Amino acid sequence: MCTLFIFAAVKTNTLTRSRLRAQRALRITIAWVVAGCFSALFEHFVLLEHDLPSTIKARLQEHFLHSLIAGLFAGVVYIFLFRDRWRKLPYAQAVSYMALLMLVFVGAFHLMRLWAENRSLTDPTSNGILTFKFLGVYAYWTFLMAGTMLMVRLNDQYGSGGINYLFGRYHRPRQEMRVFMFLDMRSSTTVAERIGHVKYFQLLNELYADITDSIVYSRGEIYQYVGDEISVSWSLRRGIGKQRCIRCFLDIRTKLQRRAMHYEARYGHAPIFKAGFHYGPVTAGEVGLVKKERIYSGDVVNTAAHIQNKCNAFGVDNLISQDLMDVLLLPASYAIREIGSTDLKGKLNAIRLWTLLPEQGTATAREVATSGKVAQP
Repeated sequence: MCTLFIFAAVKTNTLTRSRLRAQRALRITIAWVVAGCFSALFEHFVLLEHDLPSTIKARLQEHFLHSLIAGLFAGVVYIFLFRDRWRKLPYAQAVSYMALLMLVFVGAFHLMRLWAENRSLTDPTSNGILTFKFLGVYAYWTFLMAGTMLMVRLNDQYGSGGINYLFGRYHRPRQEMRVFMFLDMRSSTTVAERIGHVKYFQLLNELYADITDSIVYSRGEIYQYVGDEISVSWSLRRGIGKQRCIRCFLDIRTKLQRRAMHYEARYGHAPIFKAGFHYGPVTAGEVGLVKKERIYSGDVVNTAAHIQNKCNAFGVDNLISQDLMDVLLLPASYAIREIGSTDLKGKLNAIRLWTLLPEQGTATAREVATSGKVAQP
């Protein structure tokens, strides 16, 4: 059962990753078509101003087709092939690589057009490559691609809430139901003292890079980085839909297990995360005039952090509150174990906790639902 569950989870994550990448490529294509339409209008009015014949319909048809094909090609190639490689590079360096590729593509397209028209570079009517027309076309597509890369980077910077920031969704406080996952690396203080703070920073940077895709593709939002801790949040609908919050943690755990040998060889330590899950009402809003930031205020945030702090006490790498378990509706393939009720700092009443283990011999979600009891390991 565990093998089937892992296979199904990997397949689901792969499909989700491909779907989200396709959506990003489609958004890039739409943006390029819009830019092409504005370019068509600009070109139309410039031609009329110089007493040259032009119609809006002809200009729009020409630019629409070019922008659609170019946007689809550029979006797919960048998102599927180059984004993961280039996003770790400084923006200026990534743009310089892109500019070289654009020179090759635009130059190749120019040569193909000359060949289709039975002309050559030596033909007086071709005017060669280094002409103002060619350089203008090259500059247009290069700047458009550079702007696209910048917007993708800004989206990475602000996360999936970038649109909300632009349209002022959180300009005033609002009440929301959200799921929180607090992640903390085990034995972080000991590791930092042993390998030194510079190398430890490199470890954290590589570690966060490795787990980012798991968070993004689960539709999660990175709320805060605090040293070796990271907090992730979902709206309630997204977090419990397809058990995304749980799948996110399992995907992170699986990826770090696959990368354990790399971390052992480079840092002498294979990092392991422990996680605490909880959900509930929060007040969300933006604070500050400079370096504006969205924050969440409410008991659920502190409770999720305190739940995560209990992982070491119970010898597990994840703890889930009873409140969240009640709404998750876990499939039968998940193996779970009840930890029991425990006191948390700042809470008057004890809270009931569960842990999720991909092991045989542990009660599954279906057994809990049907019997109301959990088999003890």
